[in-house]
Order: sequence, then structure tokens, then C-alpha cells
Amino acid sequence: MAEYITREVDYAIRIVAYLAGKDERIKIDEICKKLYLKRPFVIKIIHKLNKCHILKTYTGKNGGILLAMDVSELSLYDIFQCLGFKTTINICTEKPEHCELNPICNITTFFAGIEKSLVNKLKNAKIKDFIFNDEDLNKM
Repeated sequence: MAEYITREVDYAIRIVAYLAGKDERIKIDEICKKLYLKRPFVIKIIHKLNKCHILKTYTGKNGGILLAMDVSELSLYDIFQCLGFKTTINICTEKPEHCELNPICNITTFFAGIEKSLVNKLKNAKIKDFIFNDEDLNKM
């Protein structure tokens, strides 16, 4: 079975959780080093998170990256959506008209319930609950 959450989404959560523990602009190289991530992939993720106003990026000598949203407000769902993550488990829940059995199908109802539960859990999971810092990383 293929993974449900992509590496891109996983890394984005890690990047945001790390930045959430910082009060200052952080350089991309520091993120790569501390989180063991490849620079090109980090740049791609940061670009997407910046476009969604989750992060702020600054260029130049004093450049770096900051979290743009309040850690109490920012949810995992926000990050997932920014990166194009779909919560659809089955085509029938997204496009019921594609299924001739939809009016009587309990499977669609079951999958719709799972999707609703997943979305609610992701929306209620705030980044403040996942913050980690250099001290945490040094324990590894």
C-alpha cells in the first residue's frame, strides 16, 4: 500500500514545528542541517508554505524564514491543504454521481465518516502541540 501522507507534507510539518519554536528568522541551511533535509526539497516546501501565508520569507543579509501564523491557530489541516493533500479516501465520496450504487451503498457512508473524522482531527491538531527546538534535537 502506498503511503497516504507524502514526504513533502511530512517535511512541511517538521519545518513548521521547528520554526514555531523560534522567535527569530531562521536560515534555510539551518533548517536543512537541524532536520536532516535536502536543501532543494526544503526550498520547494518553503515556497509553497509562503504562498499560503503560513511562513514569511525574507531575502538579503538579514534574511530568513519566520512562521507567519499564530501557533494556536495554525492546524495540521492548514499545512496539508497548502501542499495539496486530499482527504478523499474513495472517489465515491468525492463524486457520488460516479457510482451507480451510491443510493444504497453503505461503503460510501463508511468512507465519508472516516474522511470527516480525519478532517476534524487535522483541524483540531494545532502546531503548538508539535513544537520542538534545538534542545529537543540535541537529545537525539
